[in-house]
Amino acid sequence: MANIGGITDVPAGSENSVKYQDLARFAVQDFNQKQNALLEFVKVLGVKQQEVAGMMYYITLEAIDGGKKKTYETKIWEKEWEKFKEVQEFKLVGDDTIKIGGITDVPAGSENSVKYQDLARFAVQDFNQKQNARLEFVKVLSVKQQVVSGMMYYITLEAIDGGKKKTYETMIWVKEWEKFKEVQEFKLAGDDDPDKRGITDVPGGSENSVKYEDLARFAVQDFNQKQNALLEFVKVLSVKQQVVQGIMYYITLEAIDGGKKKTYETKIWVKEWENFKEVQEFKLAGDAPGS
Repeated sequence: MANIGGITDVPAGSENSVKYQDLARFAVQDFNQKQNALLEFVKVLGVKQQEVAGMMYYITLEAIDGGKKKTYETKIWEKEWEKFKEVQEFKLVGDDTIKIGGITDVPAGSENSVKYQDLARFAVQDFNQKQNARLEFVKVLSVKQQVVSGMMYYITLEAIDGGKKKTYETMIWVKEWEKFKEVQEFKLAGDDDPDKRGITDVPGGSENSVKYEDLARFAVQDFNQKQNALLEFVKVLSVKQQVVQGIMYYITLEAIDGGKKKTYETKIWVKEWENFKEVQEFKLAGDAPGS
C-alpha cells in the first residue's frame, strides 16, 4: 500500500523542540504502561517525519533502563486535527525482535463496538472467500490488541457453521494510516494444528509477480548459503498460501543446478509486520519439464 510521502528529516535544529520532546516522552510513558517498565526519558537524538493521513514521526531517543543509558526507536502516528496520537512501534535499537508491546485487553466494554464487529465480519468474509466456506458471523466474544507496525487485533468470535454455533479465533493486522487490514490467522478455537487450515492458490496470474519472484530468489539464496550450493534461479512455476501466524507460502520454482534445469519446492514463512521471513523447507521436486 503506497504512502502519501517519503520519510524526510525535520528542519535542522528542531529535533530538540518541545514538540518532539513531548512526543518522545509520550512514547516512553506508553511503553512503560504497556510493559510495566520503568524507562526514564533522557533526550531526543533524531527525528524524521512522513506525511500519511496525518503525520508519522520516527524518533530516535535515549532513555535509562536499570541505570544504563540505551537508545530506542519509536514510531508515532499523529492527527492533530483530531487530537489523536498513537505509538505504532517502540524498540531497542539493533533489536528488531522487540516491539512495543505485549498483547493487552481492549478497554472494558468496547469489545462489542462497531469497530471490532466490523473487523470480525471482515475476518469471517475473508475466510469464506479463501475457503469457499459459508460461516455466518454472530458476535464478538473478546478482543485483545498488540502494537506492532500498526495494530494487531486478536478477536475471539462466534459464527454459525452448518447450522451449528462455533467459536473461532482470528488475528488481524491493521495499519489505519494506509487503510490496510489483513487477516493473519483464522482458526476454530482449540484447533492449533496448522495442517488443518486450508492451503489456497494465490489469485490467478499473480504467481509471477515481483513479490513471489523475490520470495523464490530469497529461498534459493538461503539454500545456497546453507548448502554451499550454486543454484541459479530461473522462474516461479506456482504459488499457494496458507494463513497461519502470518502467511506460509508454498512456492514451486525452477532453478539451474550444474547446467541442468530442475524443479524445487519451498515453504517460506512471512510475518510482514515484523519484517520477518524464513525458509521452512527447500527440496528437489524433479527435473524441470523439457529439460
